[in-house]
Amino acid sequence: MSSISQNRTVTVIGASGVMGSRLCRRLLGAGYTVHTFDSVHRNSTTSSEPLLICHKTLNDAVAPSDVVILAVPYAAELLLAEQLTTQIGHRIVVSITNPLTPTLDDVVTPPGESAAEHLCMLMPEARLVKAFNTLSAAAFDVSPDEGHQFDTFIASDDAEAAHVVEQIITDMGFRPWYVGCLKHSRTLERMSALLIGISQRYELDGALGWHVVQAKL
Repeated sequence: MSSISQNRTVTVIGASGVMGSRLCRRLLGAGYTVHTFDSVHRNSTTSSEPLLICHKTLNDAVAPSDVVILAVPYAAELLLAEQLTTQIGHRIVVSITNPLTPTLDDVVTPPGESAAEHLCMLMPEARLVKAFNTLSAAAFDVSPDEGHQFDTFIASDDAEAAHVVEQIITDMGFRPWYVGCLKHSRTLERMSALLIGISQRYELDGALGWHVVQAKL
């Protein structure tokens, strides 16, 4: 087992956001130590949760962890890439963003590129992983103990990094599927636009996500 996978420490950037706050809660519930930074609440460094450590600077938040989750919108992710290029090193960087159009039914990236692939070009030393992006925010509020376990998909050119993220996802109570190389993130990002389109068309609410079913014949 990788030494990284044994280190139950994760950094979440954008921790006060809709997705970031839920990621932190599930990680803490799984027993992870979570380091956070949020540009909106950068002066807030106190927490009643002993495993939650809030930092005033981006570099301080990134330094303790081998896995960094960017829980921010697409435009903010691009800005973070510029700020973290030298600091990130060979850490695992997880992109959860979906580069959606204003109507939320398509992506703004060209057909031959995903947000994750573009991020990988901006952070060439990082071990890029696409994950969590096919989950709705409400899915994080549903416990697998309630009988619902959502699937989430992982794409990465780095198989070891993908397996580390697989373990984190499993610990959080979701079911991971490693779909292969990073180019498959193009499909994963469009899957989210598809799910949003379905929910709008049929006026669905609540926790939405994907679930792979195998019927034994």
